[in-house]
Formats: sequence, structure tokens, C-alpha cells
Amino acid sequence: MGATEKISRFIVDTDYEDIPRDAVEKAKRTALDCLAAALAGVVEPVSQTITGYIRKLGGPTQATVFGAGLKVSVPDAALANGSIAHALDYDDCGVKIGHPSVLVLPAVLSLGEHLGASGQDILTAYILGLEVEGKLALHADFKLMQARLNHQTWYGSVGAVAACAKLLRLDVAKTRMALGIAANFACGLAANHGSMAAAAGAGNACRNGVVAALMAQEGFTANPDIIEAKNGFYDTLVGRDHYDAERMAESLGNPFYVESPGIGLKKYPSCYHTHRALDGVLQLMGEHRLTDKDIAEVDVGTSERALRVLAFSEPETPYQAKYSMPHCIAAAVVDHQVTLDTFTSYKLEDRGIVEARKKVHLSFPDIPIWPGLADVGPDTKFVGNPVTIRTTDGRSFSARVDIPRGDPALPLTDDELLAKYRECARSQLRPDDIERSLGMVLGLERVADIGTLMAILRPPSLHKA
Repeated sequence: MGATEKISRFIVDTDYEDIPRDAVEKAKRTALDCLAAALAGVVEPVSQTITGYIRKLGGPTQATVFGAGLKVSVPDAALANGSIAHALDYDDCGVKIGHPSVLVLPAVLSLGEHLGASGQDILTAYILGLEVEGKLALHADFKLMQARLNHQTWYGSVGAVAACAKLLRLDVAKTRMALGIAANFACGLAANHGSMAAAAGAGNACRNGVVAALMAQEGFTANPDIIEAKNGFYDTLVGRDHYDAERMAESLGNPFYVESPGIGLKKYPSCYHTHRALDGVLQLMGEHRLTDKDIAEVDVGTSERALRVLAFSEPETPYQAKYSMPHCIAAAVVDHQVTLDTFTSYKLEDRGIVEARKKVHLSFPDIPIWPGLADVGPDTKFVGNPVTIRTTDGRSFSARVDIPRGDPALPLTDDELLAKYRECARSQLRPDDIERSLGMVLGLERVADIGTLMAILRPPSLHKA
């Protein structure tokens, strides 16, 4: 039995009762976090643009578009909702997958609403989608980030179709076809990083999963061994001898990806590659009661690999600022915090932050800084970004935070997660709807019809862009 068939049998044979309670509880937290990012992202330019595009298409009213007062076809809703949820890069992070939840949850919610799925159905499909994309990524070559392709759109398309196949209750044969169709749709180019197209990559993965599963349901065919086939998924994405399809298939559900290595929830609405440095800088400023006027220079250790993502030393848009170490550090120095407001046009042009950016210098120490040097192996223990603050009166303070707040090893507290959701949702929902939706997600296994949650998330935003 090949890897694709084993994946398909795992999807078909795994029911809600087979999933450990720990995996279920962690999945509900990641789902709440993903919806928080989506609600905050509704007013972003990429979200408004793609919602406008979807609105003009018209078509059947099957599934909700977040914050748009609108229902559209299931594939269009998945495209829009995935893009909206990824618009701010405030969604969660997972080892080697990038952003796991946003590649699956919008697809599951869009299709599930149309099908009248229960909360248990949604949770089961969502966890299986996370599992398939996560294990595919874990068992591929560790140097994958050097690829010119946006790998998470590939993994996400397969994760999304795994989840949608489960919702549609496809059999093993049709699930194999669905995986093959989704792999054929998958694409994403690294050159689009920092643009609207990058955010829409998540939406595209969600749409791919929905469409592929629905096509397979109708009898559309593809290579039934797409994961391990020559010129198939793994062979094309990572290259021959750089993956272990057999070991990947055997690892499914043992343990579930959402349990280990787990999924990190973001404390700051910026690229995860900035978080360890931000924790270090804010720690030093608090310990030594420093203000931006006290600081002459901030040195941040990083890696060449990280700068492939943190590509904008002088950001020209608020979105690019999320991928700018100088901007993120400068904002922390000036404002003593990094929030949604940090990545607005106003803050991008703030005189104090612009001047503070000039104080930020990057260095490249020969240590495995997360996400590491190019030649590290899968067992390398990464460390955080070393930061040093030099003051105008000649003092020097250094710190290194290896595990940022929000990492699976140091998770956000319940209070921190609830506060994040409430902050993100307040521009979209009334206070009573914030609390209702929050309770429904955290008690998702008791929701009879996911449409009741989607109805809360549907109304137009209270505060327009």
C-alpha cells in the first residue's frame, strides 16, 4: 500500500471519537486564533479587494464571506476567507508548514456551512487537514525554505482537500483522486512575498481543497498515488531522495501534528521571525526602564535565511512593515509594544519610528538562529535572536529569548488568547456577538450546525477601512 492510499485510509477511517481530547482542545484554540486574525483582517486592502471581486461574480449563496454581509459559492467563500484570515499575518505558525490553520479552516468552514455540518464534523475535518499537511511537511527535506516556490500553498492545498474529503465523506478511492486533483492545482511563487498575492495564497489553497474534493465526488480522476509518484507531489516539490513518504504515512495520528510539534499562536501581528527579537528587546527595555531617547543602537542577530522572509529593510507599505525587522524593533523601542496599530500607514510614517529604524543594525552570528542556517539538519536545536541595546550614556544590555510567548512550549494563556480574540473582533462584531462566537468556538463539539457561527461572522464590519 502506497503513501497516498495510506493517507486516504487514515482520512476515511478516523472519526471524532478516535482523536485524543488534547488534540481537540488545542485545535479549538488554534481555530479561535485563526478567526481572530480573520476578523482583524477584514478591513485590510487585500481583503476589501478580494471581497469586491467575489461580490461582482455573484452566483449561488452557499457560504459566508467574513465581515461582508455576503454569501457566495463555496469555492469563492473559501478563497475570500482564506485570504482575509492571512491578510495581517497574525495567524498561527507551525514547524515547516508556515501557517497551518489558515490553509485549512476557511475551507472547512465554507464547505461545512453549505453542508450544514456539525461542530464535531468541523473539528474532525480540521484536525485531519492539519495532520496531513503537517506530516507531509515534517517528512520533507529540511532545506525546503530555500525553494523558490511558496511551499505552504502546496501543503495547504493537500491539507484543505483532506479536510474537505472528510466533510464530504468520500471513500478511499475518491479521496485518493481528490488528493491528486488538489496537488495538480497547487502553486505559489516566493517572488510574490509582501504583496496581496502572497496573502491570497492561503485563500487559493483553501479554494483548491474545496474544488478538488467536489470534483472527486463527481468522479473526476487524477493520479491515485500522487504523493509518492515520480513527478508527483513530493518528487516535484522537494526532489528525489529528499523526502520519506513511507515514514510520513506511518506517522499519521501518532501523535497528531496539533499535539506535537504543536502550533504556535502569535503574540505580535508581525512575521514570526521577528518575535524572539521583539521579546528580547521589550524584556531589556522593561528591566532597565529604557525609552527610545535612551537608546543609541540596537543590534539584532539574525540569519541570511530569515532575511529571505524579512525582506523589507525600508518598508513602503504597512504589509511590508510586518516583514521588516528594523520597523518592528523600532516600533517596540518607541511605543514599548507591537500591536495591530503598529502596521498602519500612520505608524509607517511616524517620525519617531522612522528615526528609530536607523538605530537598528543586523548582524549574522554563527549560531543556529531560528529558523536556522542553511546547512542545519532536522535535529538542530535552534536559538533565538541575540539582541544588544547600547545606550547614549555608554551602557550595554544583551538578551536572547529562545522560546517566544505563544510557542507550543510557552503557549499563550487562556486570558491572552481571549484578549487577542476580543481585540481583533471588536472592529467587526458587537460585544454580545464577540462573546457568543467565542463561546461557540471553544465549545465547537456541541454546535449542532456551523451555520449558526458563520451567521455571526457574516455582518458587514462596524468600522470600514
